[in-house]
Amino acid sequence: MPNIRKLWRKFHDARDPLMRLDEAAWLAKAKAAAPVAVAVVEPAWRGIYSSTCHLFPVVLPVKDALSRRSAAHVAELLIESGATKVVISGFPLSYVHLIDALRHAPRRIEVYGLWHGSFVQSNEGYNWRSFVKLKELAACGAIRKVGFVKTGMADVFNRLNIPASFVLNAIDQLPPGPSQPLPGGPHLGLWAVRLARWRKLPYAMLAATTELPHAMVHVSGADDRVAEFVRELQINAQVKMGAVPQHELPREMAKMHLNLYVTFSECCPMVPMESLAVGAPCLLGPNSHLFEDDPYLHRRLVVPYPDRHEVIAHYIHGALEERDEIVAAYRRWLPGYVEQSKQSVAKMLDLAAESHLARAA
Repeated sequence: MPNIRKLWRKFHDARDPLMRLDEAAWLAKAKAAAPVAVAVVEPAWRGIYSSTCHLFPVVLPVKDALSRRSAAHVAELLIESGATKVVISGFPLSYVHLIDALRHAPRRIEVYGLWHGSFVQSNEGYNWRSFVKLKELAACGAIRKVGFVKTGMADVFNRLNIPASFVLNAIDQLPPGPSQPLPGGPHLGLWAVRLARWRKLPYAMLAATTELPHAMVHVSGADDRVAEFVRELQINAQVKMGAVPQHELPREMAKMHLNLYVTFSECCPMVPMESLAVGAPCLLGPNSHLFEDDPYLHRRLVVPYPDRHEVIAHYIHGALEERDEIVAAYRRWLPGYVEQSKQSVAKMLDLAAESHLARAA
């Protein structure tokens, strides 16, 4: 028997992509911020949503369920906000209706795209269709420029004479120091919305923890195979099938001695930065630009072989031994990186770097 509540929620979301947004409150906040650019993003895409909220001061969450009629209403909100530029983050396909509505707006609104995927995801159906549509709209000028959070992708578009630039994801939150983990352990966190995705398969990371006899692994976003793997290898773990709610994640990450995100393919992973923002080191895979400009952090946190559990285990031992030093190095590194991120966003939006996306008073 179908779940009536889920069916109703799906039906309601389709009719209300703004999810009962308090439009008056949102407009008041937007006008007070006086942004040059407003970013529009699908809130269910957690990594992309987190990235967007940290890059732009004003964000409008809109479900990937736009029709021509609802897109026209969203366009009216954006126009009333006073913004002169709109960033389509992640490019949900139904946002095509919003781009069309903005093209017919009573005043000029420049539309930009921000792509969070990588080329290796091109075998994923929705991702590929979205990427092709984004390229098509940028090539014909409906989208002024595309920002890529994966280094090097903008160069490919530029060689096709499609305006593009590199955008650095960042979290402007300096941890006061190392977080205070749970007693005992060491406690290791492995956080995901859905670990069944091939890009985030956890098995090598889980196997690596067997080399730490007293480790407790905290796993979220698991499926039946992950739970079975934990049982078969007798891993000391607390396994949660669902994802940890976004607002609870920083607190849970801070309870860990170390978090693990040694994935096969990511753009600029948000999880490591979210972890370090609360003072908990995080290992990651060799699939982004993060820490390439800091030899110490790169040697301690970026695992070169994400499919080799013994290599991950070696990096776990090293990061646990130098936990305080890693957080101190991150505190030194972050301010300069955040400034580079702000400049990269300004460059994508064709702004003077000093504007930082807000109009002068």
